[in-house]
Formats: sequence, C-alpha cells, structure tokens
Amino acid sequence: MRMKIIIFALLFPLTVLADNHSASVPAETWNCSLNAGKTIDDVLAISAAVGAWSKSKGLSDAQWIFTPSSGDMSDQGRFVLMTAWENWTEMGNALQGFFGDGEGNQIFADFNEAATCESRNFWTVQNPYDHLSN
Repeated sequence: MRMKIIIFALLFPLTVLADNHSASVPAETWNCSLNAGKTIDDVLAISAAVGAWSKSKGLSDAQWIFTPSSGDMSDQGRFVLMTAWENWTEMGNALQGFFGDGEGNQIFADFNEAATCESRNFWTVQNPYDHLSN
C-alpha cells in the first residue's frame, strides 16, 4: 500500500499537466532543505504568495511540494519544490516577471529565509497516460 501511495505522489503532478495526451510542458524543480526553525508550513505560505502573484499576472502554472516518505530520511526537512507551466511562453513570462523584473524579490527573499536549496533544474514533462482521473 505504501508503494502505491509513493507512486501516486510521484505521478499525480504529471496528470495535471496534460489533457490525456503526451504534449510536453516545462517544469522547474528546486531540491531543498528547511532552514533551522522553519517548517514546511512556511514553504506552503511562500508557495501561496507565488500563486497569488502568478494569478495576478494571468499565468497558467501550478506548483507542488514533494516531501520524502521513504529512502534517506536523515534530513527531515528535505523537500522538492516543482513549478510547471502550460507552455514555454508562460514559463518565460513567469521567470522574466518574477526574477528578471524583480517582482518576486520579496517572495524569493522569504523563500531563502525558509530553505536552502542544493540544486535547481529545468525539465520537460510528458504525461503518456492518466488512469488517476478516471
């Protein structure tokens, strides 16, 4: 049962990104750990601020936070933050506004207070099938 939950947690975000076809969409991941005195609730609050900013700009995106439930559990504050966009233009507009134009400076400062990230990666995500929404 636990393996089914893990597989669901890993695959569920991909189902939201495509309308039952395998069109690719851009996604970004940050591999992070919580800073001392911070909790995942702090990261969720920051994610909500990103979502409010994104909505105010009319962007088509979504965000997920992955926390481990098996494997190396030595870092209890470890998490992966993933943001995906409907298409490459949306991603470009989001990154330009948030980072390039500085509109997300305060939100990003809050994020850096809450977490330290060891890597940031960009991905192309495809959804070859979806049995979860049936």
